[in-house]
Amino acid sequence: MSGARNPNSHSRFALAFAGLLVRRPGAVLLVLLALLGVSTWGALKLRINSNQLDLISQDLQEVKDVKQVIDMVGGSGFLMLALRSSDEAAMKSTADDLAKLLEADKENVRNVSYKLPVEFIQQNMVLFVKTEDLVEGKRRVMAFLRDKLKRSNPFFIDLGATRPVELDMQDLVDKYSSVGKKSIRDDYNISTDKKMVLMLIKPMWDTTEIGKTKEYLDKLKLQLDAYSAQPGKVKLVEDYDKQSFTRDGSKDGKGATTIAYGFTGSYKTTVDDSFAIEESLHPVTIIALVAIFLITIVFFRKLAPTFIVVSGTVIGTIYTLGFTYATIGELNMITSILGGILMGFGIDYGIHFMFRTRLELGAGKPYDVAIRDAFVNAGRPAAVAAVVTGGSFFVLMVSEFRGFSQFGFLAGCGTLILGLTLFLWSAALLALAGRFNPALPQKLIGVMKPPNNTSAATGKELRIPKPGLVLAISTGVVALICAAAVPWAGLDAELPKGAKLGFFERLKYGVGFNYNTRALIPDGMSSVLLQDEINERFNISSDPMAIYTKDLDEAEGVYRELTQNPQKYPSIDQVVSIFTFVPPAETAKANEKVLQEWKAELAQLEAEGFSTAALPPEMQDKAEFFKKVLDAKPFDVHGVPPNYTAQFKNLPAALPENRGYLTFIYASVDLMDGKKMMQFADETRTIRAKYSPGSLDKDAWDAQGPTAEKEFRAAGATQLYAKLASIVLWDGKLTVVLTALWILAMHFLDFRNAKLALASVIPLGVGVAMMLGIMSLTDLRLNFMNIIILPILLGFGVSHGLYLLHRFLEGTSPLVALRSVGAAVASSTLTAVAGFAALLAAAHNGLRSMGLVACIGLITTLVVSFTVLAAVMQLMHDRRQREAGHSAGADGAAGSDESSKTKAA
Repeated sequence: MSGARNPNSHSRFALAFAGLLVRRPGAVLLVLLALLGVSTWGALKLRINSNQLDLISQDLQEVKDVKQVIDMVGGSGFLMLALRSSDEAAMKSTADDLAKLLEADKENVRNVSYKLPVEFIQQNMVLFVKTEDLVEGKRRVMAFLRDKLKRSNPFFIDLGATRPVELDMQDLVDKYSSVGKKSIRDDYNISTDKKMVLMLIKPMWDTTEIGKTKEYLDKLKLQLDAYSAQPGKVKLVEDYDKQSFTRDGSKDGKGATTIAYGFTGSYKTTVDDSFAIEESLHPVTIIALVAIFLITIVFFRKLAPTFIVVSGTVIGTIYTLGFTYATIGELNMITSILGGILMGFGIDYGIHFMFRTRLELGAGKPYDVAIRDAFVNAGRPAAVAAVVTGGSFFVLMVSEFRGFSQFGFLAGCGTLILGLTLFLWSAALLALAGRFNPALPQKLIGVMKPPNNTSAATGKELRIPKPGLVLAISTGVVALICAAAVPWAGLDAELPKGAKLGFFERLKYGVGFNYNTRALIPDGMSSVLLQDEINERFNISSDPMAIYTKDLDEAEGVYRELTQNPQKYPSIDQVVSIFTFVPPAETAKANEKVLQEWKAELAQLEAEGFSTAALPPEMQDKAEFFKKVLDAKPFDVHGVPPNYTAQFKNLPAALPENRGYLTFIYASVDLMDGKKMMQFADETRTIRAKYSPGSLDKDAWDAQGPTAEKEFRAAGATQLYAKLASIVLWDGKLTVVLTALWILAMHFLDFRNAKLALASVIPLGVGVAMMLGIMSLTDLRLNFMNIIILPILLGFGVSHGLYLLHRFLEGTSPLVALRSVGAAVASSTLTAVAGFAALLAAAHNGLRSMGLVACIGLITTLVVSFTVLAAVMQLMHDRRQREAGHSAGADGAAGSDESSKTKAA
């Protein structure tokens, strides 16, 4: 401690400013109220930009790819409308009616896809099947027909020696009953069990514009209600229960009076998740305000200081919102929670000022001197805490995700604004009250007598008993808890999925990270439940990603690369392209030969007297269609009908540079699992494919030579979310490191002493480590949402050590420092805990996890402050006293020698 600079040697500026504030409180309040009026005007003009695409850097290639797809086809993904009933005819009729209703809304709907004529693909399916399967089918049919011919002969006599040949083609029919997982048995997008019809709606905007999607969904529900009210129409009921088709009023699959419907797809799930956060915050804000108000009343035991502090916090928050309007002009889905976060943290400065003013008044100082000294003495640690906390928020500005970078900028500025506002507002109000009655400030906020430094019984200085033992025990407990956070099984080791591990077995994996985003959304989110049901009924994954190609040659190259090399893309379930409807050339040629042979055999059979009249009635109806099938000829992509190719081509309004063809890829993995989603995105981000320029269409940009090779990119919401997930993971690590370095640097600049700087961050560092240990002990894991809490916790947690050490360095003993500042530290921490604890009432699991992690971290830093740091301060104090005693003894001895010399002279 020797030679350490006293960090509370105040500058002339601080004293002069505090003196001016006390002398001119009315002018200060007028300025604050004028700023409040301007800020309120700006805050009221703020709007939330719900376009999530704007939150990601527009320079990212993933964003450019998505914008290209949006321009080509109007958006990535679909809004899915699912109809559920056991009455197939009623569902199809209703789907036809709704398609007309939807397509009539030219303002909101670009197109609707719910059925595709399958006659073309049925007639040509024989060109797609494996040649050996076609030969087998031919063998079975011809055996059946020859048996029918034999048995139709009037002279045929069967003495029971043979059984009629049965025609069983079910295995082959099932094998080739779909193309690209679209059934070729029915024009409609209907599930195999005939209980659901799926309508794919393409709105006029992209999935990221969730505000427009929300408005359209509200409008569409009203339209569906109006449809239900029409005479002779079934009643449409929004119902996400899988078994709702059993309650449709039908009998034996006919006569349904109600049809259940539901919405899902990337448009709906994005809206549901975003608005679930917003709706969860409404009750949370009220709960947090009430809890904070009650906690401040309990600690102050008076209403006036609570009103002053809470009102100052609200005013500072409005200033910040006005500042937001002036600098950025709008809020986004992330910064929309800014007010709640700042109110929970910002009240800390007002609490510390009030407690310090009560302490100064308790020392017998006049109100103006007490306010001035409180402003100066509490102001320095508060200023340092504000700068460090604000800097911790500013660190988020390094993020590529604008949601985080804008939040970091606004929260950092808001912290500084709130700190200054609360000190000015609180001091000016008390000083103005003192102008009217010098005793009024004391009556309003009360007093706190400075704690005695010595024991009344013994006369000795009050101290923390046995600090070494306290430090040893607390360090041991802390070390055991922190050890639980360490992944002893290895950094790459993961918890076995589905396995129930014992307590100690689970601890080997440490705190861990939960990549499954299903754990973040509200329980039972309707759109996700319906998406899972669609995946089961239709055997398809969620919305696909798209790969852009300039022409047919490139599109064919991409399709061949993906379909012929499945081992390179294990996360791809299916590839749907314009070439999905083009039979492989070699197979088609071989099958054509088989079909010609088949026709010849049928002609021979007819020459022998066979007639379709010998077939059962249900087969006679299909005989003419069967003859058309036998006439199938190989065709290339130019033979695919326009109603098939339209879904892969650009819109007429697309920009020239975005015209071309899309190939759609569907995932084989659960995209709600963040790790699998990133794996799918990594596999498909860039695809290198060979193609033959000019083989299908000749363009000016065709490369020279018979073959060319090019790199193509997949685009879609999955790529954006995967990029965002990687940004969050990287930022979570980077911001923690940068925040820690910032805190250490600022503490060293404040104390100008390495030991004091390290001591001041003990609550912070040890508290966060304990938080991770407790998370591991309670099987609570980090995720994509609560990981952002870590730098925020680091920024706020600095206040514990700062206020305690600054008070200690004023010359008091550690126990006195704890008694005088501890209440303020506990109060400010508990108000922050109350703010985050309110998140536990949210329906959104991600918000709940953020609240729980924050509460654990804040409480552990508080506990460490009152145990480990207190013991460390006592040891430092004992050393300070020993050094002071030794110095005094040395000075006394020197004085005695000088006196002896004088007498001798």
